[in-house]
Amino acid sequence: MQRRLKHSIVSMLLGSAMVLSACSEDIRKSGYYPLEQELAAVSIGQSTRAEVLEAMGSPTIQSDSAGPLYYVGQRTRYFGPFPPQIVNRQVVVVTFDSRGKVANVQTLGLEDGAVVVLSQRVTEPVAGDVSFYRQLFGNIGRVDASQLIGN
Repeated sequence: MQRRLKHSIVSMLLGSAMVLSACSEDIRKSGYYPLEQELAAVSIGQSTRAEVLEAMGSPTIQSDSAGPLYYVGQRTRYFGPFPPQIVNRQVVVVTFDSRGKVANVQTLGLEDGAVVVLSQRVTEPVAGDVSFYRQLFGNIGRVDASQLIGN
């Protein structure tokens, strides 16, 4: 009897430990956070695009060869069955002037972001609701023999 009681207590303790460990907090980093010394290596009005890329590495987003560089990183908190929560987001935007020199280095945080409402409109297909096979086989029987001969 006591042996059975010990086994049930041990089983309950192990089960409780497994349940509690599944609910532990998990912080995940994604993207890239430039370090302070990397940002300090960039001089406004003096550093070139090549020097910025050498100091800070490849950007997360780059529009074209003359456009701004975006370095985006974020930390997300995962806790048990709850939805993920963004804890911190940092966006470093490096813009360039017409000479190719750094014009501005701007650091934006999570509080600087804006909610973007996505449009729910759906573009109708050109062919309407006609399927591929209906389009393919729909012309069979519509061909007149006189059209083939050229009369």
